[in-house]
Amino acid sequence: MARIVAVLAITLGLCLSSLPGMAAQDQVPLVALYRATDRQQILEAGARREGRLLLYSALSLEEANPLLEAFTRRYPFVRAEIYRASTEDVALKVITEYRGRKYLADVVELSSIDLGKVQKEGILTPFASPRSGAYPRSAKSPEGYWVMTRANMLVAGYNTRAVAAADAPKSYDDLLQSRWQGKVAVEADDQIWLASLWDFWGEGKAREYFSRLGRQGLQVRKGHSALAELIAAGEVPLSPHVYNHRAEQLKRRGAPIDWAVLDPVVAVPQMIGLPRRAANPHAAMLFIDYMLSSEGQAVLAKLGRVVAHPFVPSDPPYLGRGFRYVTIDPAKFLSQFDFYNRLWEELLVRGGR
Repeated sequence: MARIVAVLAITLGLCLSSLPGMAAQDQVPLVALYRATDRQQILEAGARREGRLLLYSALSLEEANPLLEAFTRRYPFVRAEIYRASTEDVALKVITEYRGRKYLADVVELSSIDLGKVQKEGILTPFASPRSGAYPRSAKSPEGYWVMTRANMLVAGYNTRAVAAADAPKSYDDLLQSRWQGKVAVEADDQIWLASLWDFWGEGKAREYFSRLGRQGLQVRKGHSALAELIAAGEVPLSPHVYNHRAEQLKRRGAPIDWAVLDPVVAVPQMIGLPRRAANPHAAMLFIDYMLSSEGQAVLAKLGRVVAHPFVPSDPPYLGRGFRYVTIDPAKFLSQFDFYNRLWEELLVRGGR
């Protein structure tokens, strides 16, 4: 039996190393799940032939570019590029492309919710990366469709010229005080924030809370990163759900912004996946390996991201530690999206209007 397995591994390795005779997209499952000892050599040889990689991600360019540059320093024979937009728009783009039989993305890295939408369309294929062994089970798809790379932590962000630290909200209930009337902004499409707290608190408490919050004369703004920038610019005094890494980045640059933890913090996991028709599967697997490695995760951590690798601390560490966080199961959220979207519109967007 051992000899048979060895022969099969050698045969598969030879097939993978002679891939010009096979359409690139047909190679994807073989490449994605290849585990033999010559895996690294096979991936590098294939990536040399492919020569490029196209990442679809919601990472900002100031974060994605250093990551891709670090990757290409390790693999200089791969020209790595990114298509960058909001996680919702990236998911819509790849879904639309696959429906139109356009297969451009080699790797997708999106929020758990939006990658769930992509997976539901049958776009992803299972993959096996030796780097995923360091991650806990909760950070990996049981079927091998995704691994968590980082998390966006939703916290209260405020302009320090408009709000003194002593007056900043310390709890969600603080946002209901009359002094915040007309001064609180919410992101236009953050149903997952509402859903996570709804799931954690239960319907009774959650409905009462969001009904009261909606009567605070909320401002509605598009984009979490843009919301943090509006706070730093003084156009918005306060929001209960900005990304703490983005607020911290702006704060480090001297912008008048700070953030406070409201218990519990809502965490939005970000996942990496492999499209089943990736044009450059060898380069894609090299990139997935790199992004999951301690080296790749350290690049993201130095850029201020809350990373998923259990042995790579965030920078600064308090971005991802010292507080309780919750999130809703992506499958539950997607199956009940219409319900949460209706609540979002009724209670917050139109609440009090």
